[in-house]
Amino acid sequence: MWYDTKPEDDVDPVPSRFERLAAVVAVLAALLLVPAAALGSGIAVVGLLFVAFTCGTVAKARTDLGGLLTFGLRSVPEDDPSAERYREHREREDDRIREAVSVDADPRLDRLLAIGLAVVGVGALAAVAAGVGEGGRLTVYLLGSALVALNCALVAYATSHMNADD
Repeated sequence: MWYDTKPEDDVDPVPSRFERLAAVVAVLAALLLVPAAALGSGIAVVGLLFVAFTCGTVAKARTDLGGLLTFGLRSVPEDDPSAERYREHREREDDRIREAVSVDADPRLDRLLAIGLAVVGVGALAAVAAGVGEGGRLTVYLLGSALVALNCALVAYATSHMNADD
């Protein structure tokens, strides 16, 4: 995550154009969830949840409202003055968070969590394929559970690699 980066990491804190676009799509999908749920369209809700979670995963925690308001969806060159100010702001924020939070995470636990979540997600999909729920609300709940579990497994797996000692 953006607060787990070490000072020696050479990661640009300015979110890429693709990450900012993914964040906008995730927010729009999340906003469309309410009308879709109100209309009772279960498959639309599951689809929008998938889009929101997947785009949110692509956008990562690096894309925040400040980054969207500062850069919009335009391309940002390396020497842009607003990008330099944003980098300095993020460095100060990262230092503040790093001082407040110090966690020694074990990447093996993250991998075990990813495996457990993947098993839950695949199990929910297998239950839907086996006909549990017969197209009713239980099917929607199972698909939603699979969606959340598989996306969380993806994030946990990525976190395990970010926290691994090289």
